[in-house]
Amino acid sequence: MNENNNNVVMLEEEESAFDFKQLWQLCLSNWRWILASVVACGLIAGIYLWFATSTVTVTGKMEIIDKSKKNSGLSAGLAMLNSLPMGLGSSLGGAAAGSIDAEKEIILSNSLVTNVVKDLGLYTEYRLSKWGRKTLLYQNNPVEVSLDAAHVAWLDTELPLYFHQIKLTISKGADGYTVEPTLVEGKEETDLPEQTFATLPATIKTEAGTLTIKENKLPARLAKPYEGSYNLKVTITPPTQVAKAFIDRTTFEAPNKKVTNMANISLTDENVLRGIDYVNALVDAYNQRANDEKNEEARKTEEFVNNRLAKIDGELGSSDAAWENSKKNFQITTPEVDAQEAMTKKGEYEAKLVAIGTELQLHDYLSEYVNNPANLYEIIPAGISSNVDAGSATGAGASSGGSAGTASLFAQHNTLVNQRRELLKSVSEMSPQIQRVNQSIKELQPVLKTALKRDRQSILMRQNTLQREYGKSMGRIGSAPKMERVLTEIGREREIKQAVFLLMLQKREETAMELANITDKGKLIDPPAPEPGSNKPQKKMVLLVALFLGALLPVGILYLLQMFKQKIDTRQELESATKLPILAELTSTTAEEAIRTLRTNLLLNIKDTQKVLLVASNNSGDGKSFVAKKLEESLTAIGKSVALINGNLRSLSLSKGQHAADIIAAPAFAKEVADAKVSNDFVILDSPAISKYTDAYQLAQFADATLYIVKAGKTQKDDLESLNSNNNIPNPLIVFNV
Repeated sequence: MNENNNNVVMLEEEESAFDFKQLWQLCLSNWRWILASVVACGLIAGIYLWFATSTVTVTGKMEIIDKSKKNSGLSAGLAMLNSLPMGLGSSLGGAAAGSIDAEKEIILSNSLVTNVVKDLGLYTEYRLSKWGRKTLLYQNNPVEVSLDAAHVAWLDTELPLYFHQIKLTISKGADGYTVEPTLVEGKEETDLPEQTFATLPATIKTEAGTLTIKENKLPARLAKPYEGSYNLKVTITPPTQVAKAFIDRTTFEAPNKKVTNMANISLTDENVLRGIDYVNALVDAYNQRANDEKNEEARKTEEFVNNRLAKIDGELGSSDAAWENSKKNFQITTPEVDAQEAMTKKGEYEAKLVAIGTELQLHDYLSEYVNNPANLYEIIPAGISSNVDAGSATGAGASSGGSAGTASLFAQHNTLVNQRRELLKSVSEMSPQIQRVNQSIKELQPVLKTALKRDRQSILMRQNTLQREYGKSMGRIGSAPKMERVLTEIGREREIKQAVFLLMLQKREETAMELANITDKGKLIDPPAPEPGSNKPQKKMVLLVALFLGALLPVGILYLLQMFKQKIDTRQELESATKLPILAELTSTTAEEAIRTLRTNLLLNIKDTQKVLLVASNNSGDGKSFVAKKLEESLTAIGKSVALINGNLRSLSLSKGQHAADIIAAPAFAKEVADAKVSNDFVILDSPAISKYTDAYQLAQFADATLYIVKAGKTQKDDLESLNSNNNIPNPLIVFNV
């Protein structure tokens, strides 16, 4: 019993192994189907490659030049902000521009890319139609189609509510050019009347604008394919819509996480030249926008300086008039000579009072500008300061009175304003990003105003100290005439106005130099070029995969069909389904020889004591009776005495009240088998189908061995699996009946 169980387990393990020999024979027997599948898949791959849209990735490397890092005042300001309590400085400082993510939002903004699309005319697309394939043309299109500028803008204006598109089919033939226009509004398409032109240029007026068609002057090398007839598809799409498609296919990222001033700009596109032009134009537009922002800040500073110059000029004129009137009243011409002794003593303090007065007036100008609510989101003029003598004690105090910290706050405010303007180009005023920047600007205002007040108090304290010293000096020269005091005050005021005037003139020159010295913010250090291996689809790979699938699919299908096939058709399948001995393979053409083979193999596989043979099968019609009869004749032919007992009582007409199972189970039947066994060399028992009746199992108790008939195309694999583990069938031997 254990031995039988072990045999079953071993059989199951062997059956689970992958049979490469069987697979190879399966391929050989079905090679025509496999070849047909390979050819079909190759054709499908060829058709796919013909109609598929080919793309290539163009990449350029750009260096981001962040000039703010070179500004020591801004760096000091950021350091000061970081020291503010409750994380205020960190939240403000974190908004500084220059990071890759911030630059990505700028360079991939819809407004910037839309400008590139308009500059390159990418909203007009040309495709050459040939053999069902539409090839994108760029810089080698035979004709140029243009839409008037007003309607190009109108396409974008209408886009939020209605999608408009213009399609043209331009066919060139022997008689000239045929143009078939179509207008698209939303999902509806309207075909316009076909128009024919003998020559170009030509004009077509539509509801979406006036179209101008003219020949494109191409070099002879590029114009040659269009000498005959051609069919050209032209599509004009809203530039904003085209820009969105380009943004989706564009990537902007750092080469690695450690690099913060480099970025790779990549575009996946159908045409290499178009991709290269797009990347170059995108960087140019990015630089132009940055330069425009820088120019705006410089213009703001220039406007501020010019306004102050006009105001100071008026004030200086009033001081000159007061100086002239005072000299007339006192009837003097050279008061300096008369008061030379007194002025020599107090000259040092006057110089300092002039300098600190200049500083105070400049401070008041800036305070007036900052405190104006209209300037909340405006650039604060930068770099305006007084020429205080840093070598003196009071000058040193002025330089350390907090002006550097205030300048850094101005720089921070300007950074936030620039960021806000950048965001407004791509998002609305109510967006969360704008609200956060607005909040940061508003939170910075109290800090700015506090710093300005603190600086003014410091200036006033130094001015009061000088005034006291000056008063002491004046007290020591109390004998000076009244006119000297009046003229001195007027003269000091004149000097302050003159110093401020000169400072404003100097600042105006510096601003003019800034406007003239504009450098790019982004620089392409690696020009855009196709990435190796980025072409899609890859023809060789597609063909290889197609050929592989062409061979694999039919083999896999055949193998799966073979695996799930239940009926046994060939001897190979029979050998795979069972490890029981196969005595013979019976065919209609070689039946006699096959019976002799069956007889020989039977005698070799049974012992001398095994004399009773049961002939059985799972189904009726498998050839049990035929095999039993032919085996009896074959054994008799070699001198063996054989008794053939028909155990298939179901096929006989039995008397009423008799049953086949009862007859086989009766002692009389057992005696008949025993008597036949004694008087004959072999006893052959013919049985009914196992699947229908249990008679075969009753007959098996008399048998020493079983000839199990497997009928090709009829016997199931499950039947053999049951036979392998069925202990009720003694010593089963297989006969394959084809």
